[in-house]
Amino acid sequence: MSEEVENHDDDEDYEEFEEGDYGFIISANGELKTIMFPEDLFYDPPSEVKRICKIFGIKNLHQLEPRTLH
Repeated sequence: MSEEVENHDDDEDYEEFEEGDYGFIISANGELKTIMFPEDLFYDPPSEVKRICKIFGIKNLHQLEPRTLH
């Protein structure tokens, strides 16, 4: 049996990024494609963000190259 996933396209349910938010874009195969983060928190991210980065083998954000998403 396949499970159905409900798709919510309502604007009400969508939470926009706010100041201080981090964003992780992960491909369908689980590869981390990019991280979006506030510049002022780049040097001292919260411990929860550090744990997520560690899962992907990133020991600190400084090893990442700045990239622009198109």
